[in-house]
Amino acid sequence: MYALIPLVIGIIIGSIVTYLILQRIEQKKIIKLNKIIQQYQIETQENRSNNQTKITVIGEDTKNPTLVKNKNRIETITVDSTEIQNFLKSKDIQIKFIPPEQKLDEVLGSIAFFMGERYNLIKNFYSRIKSNMNYGNSFKINLKNYTQEEISSICQLGKMLHDIAFLEEYKYQKSPKYILYARPNRIPKALNFFSGQWLEYFIKEQVIRLIESINPQIQYSYLLNPQIILPDGNDFELDVLFKIKDEIFWFEAKTGDYQRYIEKYSKMSSILGLDGEHSYMILTEVQENLTKALSTIFHMKVVKAEKLAEYLQPYFEKCILLP
Repeated sequence: MYALIPLVIGIIIGSIVTYLILQRIEQKKIIKLNKIIQQYQIETQENRSNNQTKITVIGEDTKNPTLVKNKNRIETITVDSTEIQNFLKSKDIQIKFIPPEQKLDEVLGSIAFFMGERYNLIKNFYSRIKSNMNYGNSFKINLKNYTQEEISSICQLGKMLHDIAFLEEYKYQKSPKYILYARPNRIPKALNFFSGQWLEYFIKEQVIRLIESINPQIQYSYLLNPQIILPDGNDFELDVLFKIKDEIFWFEAKTGDYQRYIEKYSKMSSILGLDGEHSYMILTEVQENLTKALSTIFHMKVVKAEKLAEYLQPYFEKCILLP
């Protein structure tokens, strides 16, 4: 019996050591994740430091400082967003609330731009995230029959989402298995992003890049997700509003189930007094040949997300370049 005492003590000590090692590993994972997120934000900021300027929104909503990329302008520019607000007021629309932008939104904007530019390549992965996000279920995808471009884009997106903890789990087993494992995080910020907010970020990023590629000196402002009260007293939330020179542009984003919204948005464009060159519905899941038909029927432009810059280019050039 006494001979077993050293063995028991050894087992206990071994268990304690194992537990401490596992705890240490978990702590290191948390520290590493925090460092990755911080570094990702720092790198994003540094990458943009030579081509961004800080826009301070003044007027009734001075709490919304916004970072905007700009390669040829380094001074601070103040954009008066009250002009957009005054436009809404001129339509007898009241503004209830404008959500303040946060530091993480800069990172999310970069990820969203990546998703929008490569949507056809990553849509199967995104669809699986979306279908599993509400319960935080793990899932796997066999990428063996995917193209190398699809695999590369999906893996890049998976890593970025894992780096900011929007995916709790992410792992890709390369050849010969080609299996991707992932589990979405159920934190509110991640759920909002996956449920469609990413497309709003993409629109903002795409429009800003397009504006400044045409004329980096142009002044513009925007409002994201302003909550408003319509003339009839009903509540409404707009996705993205831009003011470029003297022109107002309105964008609504839908990642699915657009059919039951499009007529409502068409009526909203009439309330705003905006024609088809100034009111847009941006969709991810729509056949290209349907966009023209929908645009004709509902008197607002319906555009696939990947085609947004291509479609807006001539309208923006006309708006921005004309004196």
